[in-house]
Amino acid sequence: MVRYALLRTVLDPLLAVEGPDGLVCLEFLPRAWEYRTRAHALARARFLPSPREREAKEGGDSPSPAPALELVEDATAFEELRDQLADYFMGRRETFDIALDPRGTEFQMQVWAYLAKIPYGKLRTYGQVAKALRKPQATRAVGQAAGHNPLPILIPCHRVVGKGGSLVGFAGGLGTKARLLRLEGHTLGDATRIEEPRLF
Repeated sequence: MVRYALLRTVLDPLLAVEGPDGLVCLEFLPRAWEYRTRAHALARARFLPSPREREAKEGGDSPSPAPALELVEDATAFEELRDQLADYFMGRRETFDIALDPRGTEFQMQVWAYLAKIPYGKLRTYGQVAKALRKPQATRAVGQAAGHNPLPILIPCHRVVGKGGSLVGFAGGLGTKARLLRLEGHTLGDATRIEEPRLF
């Protein structure tokens, strides 16, 4: 069974989709009325094999019909997530205790695992992430992986900035990225730049 719900937050509404092993998607959804359609599309993409994958697995010329997917709208299943997000937005929480089940390529999973370890209030550049993964030439690929992060905020890709602190790239929009970083204590040096807080 796959559950989903639309969560209202101080930012845009968030669509949450959860499978048997944890949360697979948390997506900013400015057009909230589309959440049921989007939830079905995400569930099919995350949990059902594509026709090509089914064909390869079966070894036949044409794939069999896709298996049935039980998808249920269930706001009660996300009460803990909603509470933890509310605490985060109010500045009372720095980490999350939610079971996550992100799905991606091997490289994407490596990038997301690294992003998940960036502490609250800290920044990394895409280049620093690439070097930490021992792939210093993969800065652009790191940016693409961060852009496909299925669990923003929980896997804090907003804490990754461009060289010199430039504010670039975020699926929820740069305005949302800036708001999340301000919430964590950062200041905008100018319209496109983030600086870590300084005591002196």
